[in-house]
Amino acid sequence: MNLPFVKKKFVLFFLISAVLISACTKILTTDIGSSLIPPVDGITTKEMFLDVVSKNAVDTFTRVSRVLDNTLGYTNDPLFGVTSAALNLQLEPTFFPFYFPVTKDSLFIDSVVLVLGYKGAWGDTSKDISLRVFEISNTDPAGSLNSDSSYPTNTVVPVTDELTYSNMPKAVNFSKLDDVDSTGSFKEPVTNQIRIRLNDDYGIRLLKDYDTLNAYKSDSLFNIDIKGLQVVPEKTGNALMKIGLTSYYNTADTNTKLAIYYRYISPDSTDGKQVHDLQYFRCNSSNSATTNYIKRERAGSESANSIAANGNINDSLLYIDANPGIYSFIKIPGLRLDTMTNKIIHRAELIMEQVPDLLTDNDKYFTAPSLFLTPYTTDSGYNRRFALPNDVQFSLAGIVTNQFDYGCYPLTRTDYPTGKIIYTYSFDMSRYLQSIVTSGEPYYDLILFAPFNDYIYASPTSLFLGYTGTSAGSPLNPAATGRIRLGGGNNTAHKMRLHIIYSDLPK
Repeated sequence: MNLPFVKKKFVLFFLISAVLISACTKILTTDIGSSLIPPVDGITTKEMFLDVVSKNAVDTFTRVSRVLDNTLGYTNDPLFGVTSAALNLQLEPTFFPFYFPVTKDSLFIDSVVLVLGYKGAWGDTSKDISLRVFEISNTDPAGSLNSDSSYPTNTVVPVTDELTYSNMPKAVNFSKLDDVDSTGSFKEPVTNQIRIRLNDDYGIRLLKDYDTLNAYKSDSLFNIDIKGLQVVPEKTGNALMKIGLTSYYNTADTNTKLAIYYRYISPDSTDGKQVHDLQYFRCNSSNSATTNYIKRERAGSESANSIAANGNINDSLLYIDANPGIYSFIKIPGLRLDTMTNKIIHRAELIMEQVPDLLTDNDKYFTAPSLFLTPYTTDSGYNRRFALPNDVQFSLAGIVTNQFDYGCYPLTRTDYPTGKIIYTYSFDMSRYLQSIVTSGEPYYDLILFAPFNDYIYASPTSLFLGYTGTSAGSPLNPAATGRIRLGGGNNTAHKMRLHIIYSDLPK
């Protein structure tokens, strides 16, 4: 055998293959024209656009656990309405039985402060958010939260007395939250902390009313007497904040806590001199119950009529905000036609564009969410969303791994008629469409939504659930954070459509 000749042929083959593979990657862009691939053996590259039928759907709810960032704040958006997000959380001693260093008679309160771990904001942060704190009721059964449960975002938790110091709301100035500072005699760092002073009476109660014979004996007894705190926004400001409650995924994030500043007379003191001390109660990742109450009020907003049963077959405007929020139904009737046969699909992408707000500057504050596109089925008793066949990929841990290539993340471009910067999405449906063309796989209608902590089935009949987030602790969107108004199937300027680059096979 002539080995040098074989090696030369192999090298030549490798170089040709590399060029071909490189050329194929160009098909992943949306600017492909028929001239990019010349006719070879009677095969010519073509493109087509298929019309889309789109329909707004009603709001959905989600669940926000204590180990994921919770949402807190208030927004008023002419397009999407009012959003109000509140926190309900239990803050407990770090050990049980819990005790202070001296007897109750020797304890005196200095102040008690609720500290919330701030992890960013969405919206107009030039305006202050105002917050109030209330005590969760320990007499109403609805206030009995369980640490082993994750509650829907529409769960209403009853409260009793306001605990905010002097019953005055705490104003949050976003521009100062990143400052490195210290407070009090303990010189604690307060970077990225929202500090809300509570009434001294509440602190006195924590010092004087409980001990190792009752609430401080165990976490179960603690949760009977002390249900927790509710933090609610005033109807001021225009932003939602991310609040980290525990250090479950980030051991350095220990900002959220109840800080009890107190003093006591040391038993060893001969002159009655008082010692200043500090005790933290924290949101425990295993024992503390929490809920994130998120209320959407659509009345009076532009989206209100669209999400109602208005009889439109094809909505020209689609309104989608991060769960809990609005989603959309998408149908592509042309995929059911016999014309989609005997073809090689080079690229199939569902293209969608933002319809810019020409009346306000809110689009630059209320930025777009990451979206997800799934088929859905109601056949054979199933009612579920599932992964787009062949185009959505899962890791061994059951997490979607190709969000970027699939098209979940928004891109930007200039909208030339208006000069505005708008968001666009392009969902890759190439392999799914090819399976319909060549294998006769079934076509399904689609759902477009902005997931928070959402799961989808791997197939129409599978029991396996996959996670839409980027990792176990990273949802695709923070809860309620992100919104976009898209052009629907019959929008004239920003039409949603399926773009297909294909070649007809010789008959």
